[in-house]
Amino acid sequence: MSDAQRSRPIRRDQRRGGGGYNRPFRREGPPGPAGPGVDYRALVEYVAKTLAEKPEEVQVEAFERGGGTVAIKVKLADGDVGRFIGKAGRNIEAVRTLVRVASLRDRKRVFVDLANPSLAHTSPRDRREPGGGSRP
Repeated sequence: MSDAQRSRPIRRDQRRGGGGYNRPFRREGPPGPAGPGVDYRALVEYVAKTLAEKPEEVQVEAFERGGGTVAIKVKLADGDVGRFIGKAGRNIEAVRTLVRVASLRDRKRVFVDLANPSLAHTSPRDRREPGGGSRP
């Protein structure tokens, strides 16, 4: 760093909203709903159809629950479930994050879940081998 650079005062960009140290950032716009809400079902449907190899088999349903909660169920072809979930669940977590960010302005909680019957979990008792006991 040269002597000329050191002697110049530090400029803060006041347009960003932060006035410097210990000053809060200005909020842009009023909090809460400011117009038509986001269609969460359509948002999830768009992402699911984009990821799916068989977009015609994508079905998305939204259910309004009490307390400002929305549940979204996604049903895909069995071959597309893995693509929608992604490696280590990254794709479905990205979709959930996208919907959560979109729902912040409406102050709603939105849950996205898969509704494929092929994903139904079996209980540990159903997975035991016949004859009981341990494996050799």
